[in-house]
Amino acid sequence: MRRVTPVLAFVLLLAFSACTSEPEETGDSTLTVFLDSDVTAATKSAVEQRLRSMPSVEDVALETREQAYESLKESLKDSPDLLADLRPEILPESFRATVTDASVAEAVELVMAEADGVEDVALTTAQIDPLPSHIGVIVRLESAVTGEQRAGVEKAVHALPDAESVAFEDRDAAYERLREQCRGRGELAAQLDPQMTRASLRFQMPLDPKGPGLSGLLKLDGVDVVRLVPMAML
Repeated sequence: MRRVTPVLAFVLLLAFSACTSEPEETGDSTLTVFLDSDVTAATKSAVEQRLRSMPSVEDVALETREQAYESLKESLKDSPDLLADLRPEILPESFRATVTDASVAEAVELVMAEADGVEDVALTTAQIDPLPSHIGVIVRLESAVTGEQRAGVEKAVHALPDAESVAFEDRDAAYERLREQCRGRGELAAQLDPQMTRASLRFQMPLDPKGPGLSGLLKLDGVDVVRLVPMAML
């Protein structure tokens, strides 16, 4: 699945390239749990059960490789070069779900990423109509990021003309924040581990940016993932 992860991440960025004239804020987010290519039926069932047991998770549904390919064809209809090397058989099956509580969405993402049979997990703001006027952005850094790499990422983020309220959070602060937010939410807090968290740059920006987009951040050394999330998650 690592072969197609950059393309899938780029598609998530493309999906929020414009806003509507009647914006609406929402705390809902979409969680996509990508499965290993050789996942067994029993393990797939266990992943689904674990996902359904997470607090504030609703509308869990399986997306087949063929369904994923059809979705990509629609999203990439104006970028045929990206679609050219994709075929249904190399795309992962996945579970998609809605997380209705922004305070636990990030913890659910991190915990599900450690489940057996899971290759990767993606979190983004739910696609609603109309779209919100602003979106939260989390640029999560690699665990072994160097000081020089971090400085380069920070410089690139601050250079985005529409980035607002840019803040850095180290991995220890992230763990303490998430653990506190999950207090009283069943076993979620206990399932969190400090090794799951990463340092990140967090900011907000309009969905109708005047300057360059976010896709360039994915190519920077030291960047693990870029998440587009409800502002309530920041």
